[in-house]
Amino acid sequence: MKKLAILGVVLLGLLFFVFPIPRTISLRDLLLLLALLTFGYVAWRNERRHESLRALIVPATLLALFTAWMYGVALFVSPETAWSLDEIGSQWLRALAALAAGVAVAVAVKKDSGLERKALLVIFAALLLHVLIVDILAVKQWSQDLMAQREFGRISGLAGGPDKSNYLTNLLLCFLLAESLYRLLSKKRALPFGNVLLGSAVGVALFSMFAERMRNGVAVFALMLLIAGLLWLLAQKSRLRKTGFVAGAAALAVITLGGLGLAVAIKGGSGLKKLIETVPIAWDTEHHRGWLDEKKYGLPLLSTGETVDPSAYQRIAWLKQGLLIIGEHPLGIGFGRNAFGHGLKAKYGEGGGHSHSGLLDLAIGTGVPGTLLWLGFFVSLMRLAWKRARATHSHAAILLMLLLLDFGARMFLDSVIRDHMLQQFLFLTGVAAVMMVTEGPEKRKASA
Repeated sequence: MKKLAILGVVLLGLLFFVFPIPRTISLRDLLLLLALLTFGYVAWRNERRHESLRALIVPATLLALFTAWMYGVALFVSPETAWSLDEIGSQWLRALAALAAGVAVAVAVKKDSGLERKALLVIFAALLLHVLIVDILAVKQWSQDLMAQREFGRISGLAGGPDKSNYLTNLLLCFLLAESLYRLLSKKRALPFGNVLLGSAVGVALFSMFAERMRNGVAVFALMLLIAGLLWLLAQKSRLRKTGFVAGAAALAVITLGGLGLAVAIKGGSGLKKLIETVPIAWDTEHHRGWLDEKKYGLPLLSTGETVDPSAYQRIAWLKQGLLIIGEHPLGIGFGRNAFGHGLKAKYGEGGGHSHSGLLDLAIGTGVPGTLLWLGFFVSLMRLAWKRARATHSHAAILLMLLLLDFGARMFLDSVIRDHMLQQFLFLTGVAAVMMVTEGPEKRKASA
């Protein structure tokens, strides 16, 4: 059984390396299925009963209700039933399989702390390898740009785009922040390597973030830093005087604001004045229709004769139009990655694609009830993770909290409730959540 579990760990590392690489869907599905079967069998043979899994009954129920609602909308509400059912099958069921595999991993390795560490380590190593490749490519590309006196370009790595690579960088930073905070609070290690390697990995991840230059990734990382810092500060509250606590909180606020300011400055380009003038033009979707088809209608012009900031213009206009579609179809039009585009097509006879906000696409697809169920799933898990992290300084709880923060904030800003991004998130959520609630009492007491 131990050899089978070790084989599963190898499959786990391969899966997380292959996950983000384009045109590997068949291989990804095969590795996911093999991981699910391998760890599922080992978990089934695990004789220990996990009554502690009952702590996850609320988020599990909300997720089940969300799935049932998704099917209900597709079958009884959606004007495009076949499309929505196909999207549920190809997107959501794969994501649920990833969640089940993550749960199976956590249950299977729980008997053996060494195996548990290996499972976390191979996931960490796969993420680190992707981020290292981004850094290596950045050094290579930028040396050529420097010689040619060109502006440094953004680096994509193996993931098919700087945005996709940045998702991996932020996932790695979740692991690094969780490990750093766990070591500070409990004086123990969850990952089997020293502080020098930990610090080096942080440097690698930060350089990768600079190479990708994704403002949303920087903003979300600033939020993760704020919450991690707040958790550390609250743990030190009894040791700090009031002035020290206030000073620490102020320092956290300054760091966060600095990170958000850096995020705004990235992509160089627009300038605050241009951005401010873009906002009302973007909101006026009746007179300016570049948001519907940029090639057909063109982008609006500012008073200076320049075109509007394309990213800000599209996001704001799409947000307004998305809210209008939700208002007209509060029960949803059917789950799908490009629900926004389908809503536009039905309303205007043209348009397509996603809205660049996963949550907005989800709300258009599953309606207000579906969105509330999905957010309830998030909030219930976050509440549990925060309580466990405060009470026991559990590594799994801290990791889960940061994963929820990362994906939760990112889904407002980017289209991540889809494809491998959703699968990776639910897989890791399953691993961290089950590890958190099945943590032995002796470990909780030692960490408290």
